[in-house]
Amino acid sequence: MIRKGSSMIECIIENSINLDDPFYVPEIMTPLSDRRKEKILRYKQPEDRKRSLRAGIMIHENLLRHGKNPEDITISKNGRPSIEGLDFNISHSGKYVIMAISDTEVGCDIEHIRDRNVTPAKKCFSENELSWMNESDAPTLSFYRIWTARESYIKLTGEGILLEFDRYEISFDEEKCRDIPINLTAKFLGSAHIIRDKKTQEYIIYQWLYDEEYVVSVCIAGVESAETR
Repeated sequence: MIRKGSSMIECIIENSINLDDPFYVPEIMTPLSDRRKEKILRYKQPEDRKRSLRAGIMIHENLLRHGKNPEDITISKNGRPSIEGLDFNISHSGKYVIMAISDTEVGCDIEHIRDRNVTPAKKCFSENELSWMNESDAPTLSFYRIWTARESYIKLTGEGILLEFDRYEISFDEEKCRDIPINLTAKFLGSAHIIRDKKTQEYIIYQWLYDEEYVVSVCIAGVESAETR
C-alpha cells in the first residue's frame, strides 16, 4: 500500500485464467451488475470473458470492502468508471488483472512482455523516449516501461487516446527513483514523471516487474509530497 501524506493508494493483482468460463457457468456472475454481465458476455474468446469477469469481481469485492456500493459506479463521457469518494482503475494483460484504488487520482497499466518489433513506437513515442529506449541494455523491457507509463497517465486523466501522443512524454528518474511499500511481490524498476506541453506535471509513476514477465505502472497525483509509511 502506498501512502501519500494522508492519501491511500492500494494495488491488487489477481489471476484470471483459473476462473470458470462465465459463458458456460453464468452463475459465477451472480453478484455483478447487469452492465458488467453484458460486457463479459460480449467477448468472443474465453480468455477475454475470464479477464472481464475477474475485473468485475475485483471491482465488486474491493469497493464493498471500502464501504462503497458497486451499483453507484458512474461512467464518464470518456468511458472512465468512478464512484464518489474513491478513485479506482483497472487494467489487464495475459493472465493477470490489476486494480488500483485510491482516495486521490490514480491510473494503472499492466502489460505482458513479449519480443516484438518496437519500430512502430516511433509513431507514438517522443524523441527523448526513443533515445532512452534505444540506449537501454534491455530495449524490449524499456519499450514496455514507456508504454505502460503512458497508459497509466492517460487512464488517470481519463483522456485515453483523445490526448495526442506528441503532447506528453515520460521522463525517467534514473538518479532519484525510489522504491515504495506496496502489496506487490515484484521487482521495483524505477519511477518517472510526465512532461505535458513542455511542463512537468504533478504526477509520479512507479513501475515494477511482476512475475518476471509483466510490467506494471501505477500513476498517482502529487510528486513532491509523496512519502512512505
